[in-house]
Amino acid sequence: MQSWHLDGYDFWVIGYGFGQWTDASRKSYNLVDVLTRHTTQVYPNSWTSILVSLDNQGMWNLRSSIWERQYLGQQFYLRVWNAQQSLANEYNIPNNVLLCGKTVGHHP
Repeated sequence: MQSWHLDGYDFWVIGYGFGQWTDASRKSYNLVDVLTRHTTQVYPNSWTSILVSLDNQGMWNLRSSIWERQYLGQQFYLRVWNAQQSLANEYNIPNNVLLCGKTVGHHP
């Protein structure tokens, strides 16, 4: 089992199931009475669906709660962007962020 955590933000776990996720999996989503969370589990050979309301600008980190997996790349930063940048509510991407793919060598 693996836990995933969204730093500084909350989400709703609206569905989960065994096997591979498909479009038909949406029929099982609970959009009525779920609680907000910061961490959720994903079971082996399974999927978990979350709903996030991206209404707060900033840089959010979605990551595995297992350090070894996080270190090996099971994390990403999600930026909710606003044209009016302010240090009061939005920080630049960290200087020590590990870049991969086409982003290597291109630090803002």
